[in-house]
Amino acid sequence: MTDITLFTFAVIADTHVNPVDGESGSPWAANRLANERARWAVAALNADRPAFVVHLGDMVHPIPTQPGHDAAAARFRAIFAGLVPPLYCLPGNHDIGDKPVDWMPAHPASARFLAAYRQGFGLLWQAFDHAGCRFILHADPILGSGLPEDEAQWRWLEGELAAGRGKRVFFLTHYPLFLTRADEAEHYDNLAPAPRERLRALLVAHRVEAVFAAHVHNIFHTSLAPEGPLQHVIPALSAIRLDYSHLFRTPPAAGQEHGRNDAAKLGYYLVDVDPGGYSLRMRRSHGASLREGEAAPAVAPLSRPARRSAPALGVDLRQGWAEPQVIPYTGVVDEFRRKSARNDYLVMALQEAGLTDLRLPLDDLTDPATRARMGDLARMGQRFQPFAVAPPDQAVGSAIASLPGALARIEVIARADRLPGLVAAWRSVAEAAGVAVVASRLWTSADVRASGSSFTHVIGHGFTAADAALLSEVLGAGAAGAVFRVAPGESPVTAIAALPARGTAVVYLALGDADPATRVTDDAATDRRVVEAVQAARAHPARPVLIFDTLEDLDRGYFPRNGLYDGQFNPRAAARSLAALRVEGVAPAPSAGVAGP
Repeated sequence: MTDITLFTFAVIADTHVNPVDGESGSPWAANRLANERARWAVAALNADRPAFVVHLGDMVHPIPTQPGHDAAAARFRAIFAGLVPPLYCLPGNHDIGDKPVDWMPAHPASARFLAAYRQGFGLLWQAFDHAGCRFILHADPILGSGLPEDEAQWRWLEGELAAGRGKRVFFLTHYPLFLTRADEAEHYDNLAPAPRERLRALLVAHRVEAVFAAHVHNIFHTSLAPEGPLQHVIPALSAIRLDYSHLFRTPPAAGQEHGRNDAAKLGYYLVDVDPGGYSLRMRRSHGASLREGEAAPAVAPLSRPARRSAPALGVDLRQGWAEPQVIPYTGVVDEFRRKSARNDYLVMALQEAGLTDLRLPLDDLTDPATRARMGDLARMGQRFQPFAVAPPDQAVGSAIASLPGALARIEVIARADRLPGLVAAWRSVAEAAGVAVVASRLWTSADVRASGSSFTHVIGHGFTAADAALLSEVLGAGAAGAVFRVAPGESPVTAIAALPARGTAVVYLALGDADPATRVTDDAATDRRVVEAVQAARAHPARPVLIFDTLEDLDRGYFPRNGLYDGQFNPRAAARSLAALRVEGVAPAPSAGVAGP
């Protein structure tokens, strides 16, 4: 793969335009801002200059039975008349009606609604080619409706996919096929099981490169099959769906309207298509608005960062990250089934901050469900550093072999007297998988001289400058390098400058306090510490890997501290700095985009 971009396209969704600016039939104040937010998006898209823009549905907010529906469609056309790149639209449930289920909260798609859509927006479904790639725009609210258009679209889709053999095919639709599992129960945000499986099988069999969907007003990334395309559910431009606020560890802040106006999560994706794959960039709108008649703001183009940082950056995934969470049934869009989803704002955070190397316990690798999720993230450019405190067994060897190319290295942790032997035990398993071993010294509070009656339970890991003799021994036992800890209060500049030039160096940067009872909330100080560490690692001739110990806030428990992202997965100062550092003088490296078929 290369760092060459063939072209960039934009995917936007859920503008929910109202008939009149500043008014909405919805009870949510954020919905009254939809028109102004869409108008700002036009200015931002013009600055980003994609080859074209695809709107994935819910162009308007009034449902087709409301008298303001046609007026909202006219308002949408007026707002987007200023868009410079070509615009393609496909229908959402607000545009042609809900999928045909009797517990859906609005009227299902009908012949009358489809006719109104054709008059207001054009084709229900269509396909076009660009730079050797085929784009298929699909109308999935009609699936299972019994309307003549339902079977007609299936015949058309099968023909388009057959005709697209040999081309790179991108499939775009409104409803996601599913959120977490292909066999999940039907709910408001997925397709019914029968059309879902028929569609999934078609897309996998024809080796579609990627699927883009909308509707949920939150982001999700899910593989349709182990070797199939990834489905990317994109953000909204208007407002957030409140039910998914339950994904986050902290409640909505004041002014966020119970999660509806969590504006940092609003925006759209730019998709950079390369010769061998593609990658995503989120343009955060932060709810920016533009009133009718106001001059378009001077929006800077969204920079494309280097695909991999030099040096590599990563983070310790301390908190659970792969398991789905149950979303409470709400009485608004779902009331009768359990619905589960993952917090994939974690994926966005990793991409945005350029955190490619993910440190996690070996337990994650040996759990089948989590290991499958690791495979998904590996296809999105992530790689993993599992750590172990025991010798490998057959199950571990099989798990490592099942993720070829996904592991960056294996971290082996033990006390000084056991570390060389444990490194030797791991060497053959790691070498068989083409993965290096790095060693890390284990120490605990039992090794620290107590002061009077004071004693605090602490477990730590990582080499220091005083461990030169042990480092030489573990390198002799087969380790490719070592993990070095930059302790709380220790200067990252001084610690990184003292790293040996021999072997692979992984720097573990602590962002908490030395006292497990003290909470660290000084975001400016954390920002300085992170930036100093990145700059020092860049200056070091060995270009050490830099692992930050906290991705999201730990607001309770031991060593409480602010992370790179807050508990709602919105960026703090350090995360914003990491995103900026990715485009400031970083040499291009192999693409971290999603591999093509």
